[in-house]
Amino acid sequence: MVPIWKNSNKTYIWLFNTGRGLSVCIRLPNNVGILYDLGCKDDFSPVEFIEKEILPHLSKYNKSYNPGQLLISHPHGDHIQEAKKINESDNYNPGLITLPHDKEVEGQENEQIDFSRIENEDNKKLIDEYKKLYEKRTPPLQTLDRNNCPATKEDVVYGLYYMRPPEVDKVYPSEDQKYGNGVSLCFYLRHNHHSIWICGDITPDIHDDILIGEKSIEKRFTYFKNEPANTPADFNSKTSSQPTPEELFNKHGLTLLVAPHHGLESSFCQSLFDAIPGGKTQLNIISEKRHLRENEGQVDKRYSDPDHSRGMYVNIDRIQDLRRMVSTRNGHHMLFILGRDSPRPKAFLRKNPYDLLNLT
Repeated sequence: MVPIWKNSNKTYIWLFNTGRGLSVCIRLPNNVGILYDLGCKDDFSPVEFIEKEILPHLSKYNKSYNPGQLLISHPHGDHIQEAKKINESDNYNPGLITLPHDKEVEGQENEQIDFSRIENEDNKKLIDEYKKLYEKRTPPLQTLDRNNCPATKEDVVYGLYYMRPPEVDKVYPSEDQKYGNGVSLCFYLRHNHHSIWICGDITPDIHDDILIGEKSIEKRFTYFKNEPANTPADFNSKTSSQPTPEELFNKHGLTLLVAPHHGLESSFCQSLFDAIPGGKTQLNIISEKRHLRENEGQVDKRYSDPDHSRGMYVNIDRIQDLRRMVSTRNGHHMLFILGRDSPRPKAFLRKNPYDLLNLT
């Protein structure tokens, strides 16, 4: 059966409940797919679900590849759990495999991630599978080339932002956990007046620099339509005059924020909200609360207060509820539909991911 979204002119974003990690599947209005992170749960595999229910209905990137892009925010275990399944799958064939700079390239040797600060006996097998992902990777790090995508009439843009690993090393010369989080790739997408910001486990120090586009920050950007005149041909693959996140938030606001690092207090970034007119998102999204160990912190209460979120109606188990913040902690998967004429996107929460496949 052909899913209802296959011929839709909207952007569909599924955010799957993976417990501690993250797994996002984005279907653009040109029907090209983007995956962000590879978290999973013992009883649910987003990679398997997407492979069965979504991947077969997506259009190919550059007439050959599906999904168009696979993004891994950073190489911590809860974001790369399903790397092996991607590596062993006959159906996944990403056009772009996009990771923090981690492949030795002539003239870019110092851009590599320092895996001695990340790899240990507990995660060695995961890191080995992660490293296999980028054997196929072709630098430079980039966003999709619109000329290799089916055409769309929709006003859709997206960008990637990150601090180069050697610069992160300077910020955190001895704090290995912060170093690993600090290399996170941040993802921005806007469809008409709806937008989303997904930023892995980025730390506030690095987040601040990414927002304003400091010299240590790399930027990539794709306009799928209405590309401004004189846009460089390598706008999607080389830092130049791409808009900074702060400029984008100032101009368009920010509809949806997937809070950094599970919404924990230690990763709250006030500068992000200061960049938004009125200082508020429409809705803040939290991956499941973590209380596995006492030192893992609490979700920051500011994500749900009226000073940081305007709130919007969310359909939770078929009941409309006004929310400023939503979380996966009660076992919910999420779907957001962007690009509508309404000031707010549609939002659905369901415990069964199959219930999110044919909604409009």
